Amino acid sequence: MNTGFDTPLGGLSPAGSASLAHQVMDRIAYRAIILGLALLPFMMWRFHPDIQFTLGDGCFAVGLVFALMSGRLNLNPFAGLTAWWILAFCLMLLALGVSSLVNGDPLRFAVVGSQYLFAYLVLPYFIFGRSRAELWRFITISVGIVVLAELFSIVMYYLYGDVPFGLAWINHNFVTGAQRLGSFFGSANRNAAVISLALPFVLFFIRTGYWPLWIGLIGAAILGLALILTASVTGLISSSVALLVFVVAAYGWRAWKPMAAGAALLLVAFAAGFTLPQSFEERVLGAVESGDISSAGTYSGRMDLIEEALEISDDTNILGLGADQFRAVSDGEAPVHNAFLLIWTEGGLFALLGWCFALGLFAFVAVKAFAADRTAGALALSIGFVFVIVASASTHMYARLWVVPLLFAMRIGILALVRR
Repeated sequence: MNTGFDTPLGGLSPAGSASLAHQVMDRIAYRAIILGLALLPFMMWRFHPDIQFTLGDGCFAVGLVFALMSGRLNLNPFAGLTAWWILAFCLMLLALGVSSLVNGDPLRFAVVGSQYLFAYLVLPYFIFGRSRAELWRFITISVGIVVLAELFSIVMYYLYGDVPFGLAWINHNFVTGAQRLGSFFGSANRNAAVISLALPFVLFFIRTGYWPLWIGLIGAAILGLALILTASVTGLISSSVALLVFVVAAYGWRAWKPMAAGAALLLVAFAAGFTLPQSFEERVLGAVESGDISSAGTYSGRMDLIEEALEISDDTNILGLGADQFRAVSDGEAPVHNAFLLIWTEGGLFALLGWCFALGLFAFVAVKAFAADRTAGALALSIGFVFVIVASASTHMYARLWVVPLLFAMRIGILALVRR
């Protein structure tokens, strides 16, 4: 059985004497994927302001075309679970499409459905159609670019963050009016979520020795400081859960050692004069000290939308409102910031079942991988927890910056199982 490490697992690959044209197309596909991964953080670089299709997505599309032309596809990216993965999203998209056709706007489904299709069903086929070395290079680039983007953002924050609109030339919300770091993602909460998804990979690199310890610690420190500057309650919760799950799962009873080391580093930082930004103290520490999370940012407004979605869901057990139609019927004229409820109300109960089934497959891989490779399982478990937390506080989860970390974690778990 093909292990999937050195050649694509179940994939199509050129013959040993591949033509020069195929080799050229394969290298173009490879470089297009790398460029797409490197551009993941730059969400504001879009082809159209109202459609979530960024410059990085355009590079992925080029990579897909040349991967098809060179035959470098992986038709079985998730081994024996690939068919179930496809079935889960087909069920979700079919329910969402029928709901849009009957109750909503088919054109909006064309946009939303194609986003989910590209993110979850197309990307794995050509991103994972590579060798093991290339896969690790992809993961390193996607994580490393987030660290570098946050490092640049931190420097700019401390240099110009207190100047009104001083960083608007980069992004209108690079630093918000409340002095929160939105970075290149255009939102402080979105920035915090991306950090939460990157942290487990940095810990994974440290644990496996793929990154030298000093590089891993610097990367973790950069992400940690950027997280504080976002002043995001959801980001703090998801990052804390990710760190706790990974450390406990990967280190077992020795988990107290990295925890103690982390606590010591924090004490050294505060002793050296580091102070928490005012936005973090007011928005996060204030809610923690008072024990009232409703005082944190837009929590109350989001809860109103959630309550409204729960009421609407009573009438969407068979057919939903249709893609992107929640905002049309909502009193708040905005989508509910909970992907589970949004899929339920817009696509109906069958759409929700498809979505939950896909996440259940990921959970299955994470648990099985933990038995085969403790570190790979720890990565998948921590990414899974973060993804669910982020999805519970976000709208539709098809942006590639959410999906790519999930796919990488699932692929690592699958390869751990296959290797065993």
